Amino acid sequence: MDVRVKAVYRNSYLNIISAQVKELGLPPLIDHLVPAHPQCQTRASDAVQAILYNMFDGRQALVHLERWAQEIDLEKLIRSGLHPSWLNDDALARHLDRLYEADIHKVISTCLIQIYRKEGLSLRAFHADATDKTVYGAYESASLAALQITHGYNRHQHWQKQIGFGLVGNEDGIPFYGDVHDGSLPDKTWNSQVRSRVHEQFKQAKIDDEWIYAADSAAMTKDTLAQTKAANAFLITRGPSSLRIVKRALAEADSPHIPWSEPFALAERNGATHRVWETASTYEGHPVRLIVVESSALDQRKRKTLEKERAKEAELLREEQERWERHPFSCREDAEQALTSLKASLRPWFHRVKAAVEEIVRPKKRRGRPKKGAEPETETLYTLRLNVEFNQQAWEQARRKASRFVLVTTVPKEWKGQPMDAQEILKLYKGQISVEMNFAFLKDPFFTDEIYVKKPERVAVLGYLFLLALAIYRVFQRRVRPFITPECPLKGAGGRKLTRPTGQAIFQLFQYVNVILLELPDGRIQRALDRPLNPDQRRILQGLGMDESIYV
Repeated sequence: MDVRVKAVYRNSYLNIISAQVKELGLPPLIDHLVPAHPQCQTRASDAVQAILYNMFDGRQALVHLERWAQEIDLEKLIRSGLHPSWLNDDALARHLDRLYEADIHKVISTCLIQIYRKEGLSLRAFHADATDKTVYGAYESASLAALQITHGYNRHQHWQKQIGFGLVGNEDGIPFYGDVHDGSLPDKTWNSQVRSRVHEQFKQAKIDDEWIYAADSAAMTKDTLAQTKAANAFLITRGPSSLRIVKRALAEADSPHIPWSEPFALAERNGATHRVWETASTYEGHPVRLIVVESSALDQRKRKTLEKERAKEAELLREEQERWERHPFSCREDAEQALTSLKASLRPWFHRVKAAVEEIVRPKKRRGRPKKGAEPETETLYTLRLNVEFNQQAWEQARRKASRFVLVTTVPKEWKGQPMDAQEILKLYKGQISVEMNFAFLKDPFFTDEIYVKKPERVAVLGYLFLLALAIYRVFQRRVRPFITPECPLKGAGGRKLTRPTGQAIFQLFQYVNVILLELPDGRIQRALDRPLNPDQRRILQGLGMDESIYV
């Protein structure tokens, strides 16, 4: 029987992503929103899937994509009859333009709504944040409405050309809303606008329900509170330390009669414990709950700042002691006067300082050799002696104050039949890290490297496709984690146990899965794996509701 090997494809984990994209119903949805041009051989969904899989394969988006498409099982990943040469630069550029003209924000928003519906995701609480991404090149557009790619200071205070990403996601970190905006847009401005946009997305999804909006301290503005209320939502944010109501709450928290809660732990890796105390106030006419939180895990930056301040204070006290030793006084009155001035000027935080006048009797220096048998003359001088002792109690108090922050919320104490006490509010706020971790994906050069397109409109489309890739990645990670537990871990690279793996760690397990394309004597094409899947690979596919058919 003459069977010919027609091709060998390194498909790895792309088939899993492809199966998930199809299961979510994204290709027909995209084609419905962006109809194909009658003279075009490819559809919008073809271009979108090709770009997405190209990103997931650790490639620079759109760089030699046509050549890359020849190395993968394109017909299995996207659709039968699709030829790699159809995904040339000109065709992809036209699809990017069509996606922009079809309102790329609406296209991606509709896809995100569909993902939420298909996955049955929670719409209870959402976390919001914005970040920037550096881009390179001279981008020109005739439209003033196009994305403005401008120079600005990024999060690390570097002056560079950038665009902005805004994300609103649920407690699993899956985006429900996302946008690509001008690189110079301040976070406070974005925060003041995003709630009404999310509310519109709720309307688009025909959801009329209350929800919780959690964000960082940039959301603590009068406009944010008003818009949150208008969007049928409640706010949880961190109160800036400069706010009067926050200062008052922190000062009151030092009182000995404050009824702090018993220490409790959240599901955190560092094993930190927390104590909370709640009070009430008003801000710009809005009644708010203030929750003072004290954490046993001092923020790393604050810890370093305190350590620097303590070391600096100790050094200043040492220099002060040396200064007085070098310049003693010849009369006690002058020394006493200097002591009074010194005591008034010293304000140590972390040390106890006892200063006193010390009398010193020493031989008086004379010129020349003293006479034989003459009694040496002496002189009495007065210096200030500083006895410095580290104040452990003051240090612990400073650490405790530094570990406190205030959450401001408009969530009622009971919501949807559930108590929303201070501990629950803190737990919801801590979910903010899920959005911040999404930024690591958006800036990871493996998935989203430099952007090589010429027009701001195409930069915007590519940015929105990054957001869609993020949502797909997060859904994949959410599906995998429930059946990978400490009791049933996976074996990762180097033999280490994976109990809560990232999507990228799972991808590595499928890195070397190859598909052989066989041509049978009767001309039929048949696919086969180059080797059987190992137990962990089969377990992952089974947990995802898939099998080897996604490859063959």
